[in-house]
Amino acid sequence: MRPLVLIDVDGPLNPWAANPKPDNYRLFEIKDGWRRRLRVWLDPGHGDQLRQLAEDTGAELAWATTWLHRANTEIGPRLGLPPLKVVEFHDAHGWKYPAVARYAYERPLVWFDDDFGLHPARREEFVHKRRHLTTALVHVDPATGISAQHLDEARKAFSSNP
Repeated sequence: MRPLVLIDVDGPLNPWAANPKPDNYRLFEIKDGWRRRLRVWLDPGHGDQLRQLAEDTGAELAWATTWLHRANTEIGPRLGLPPLKVVEFHDAHGWKYPAVARYAYERPLVWFDDDFGLHPARREEFVHKRRHLTTALVHVDPATGISAQHLDEARKAFSSNP
């Protein structure tokens, strides 16, 4: 089955905790629907880097973010990403794990996120149930965002056995 690369927005692509923001990031103001503007910092180079990762590994890129479908209208275009599939979250008790488990099913996956510390019991259950598959939970520090090291970690995960 085709591998899957799941991408969270806040933390991995929008390093909300960085102070100051890295030089390669640009500020974008996004209307939130309530006449407020969200300030999002993005590195336009991440689009090319993620597409290259997908090409190198044969993986499909998909959003695993609370931005849901807005990631395709507000984030992806600013990075030069095409519309991606979106993991739909409906389980408030298990964070993202139940939805990702359903979406990924039997596919090898790499998942970029900054919140793997939430719901540790659900995380361990998720990883245990997928122990026969490549399942790389790549923690991205929200003070740095995705780096070349994270992308290399993803490539290595797909090139090794589960």
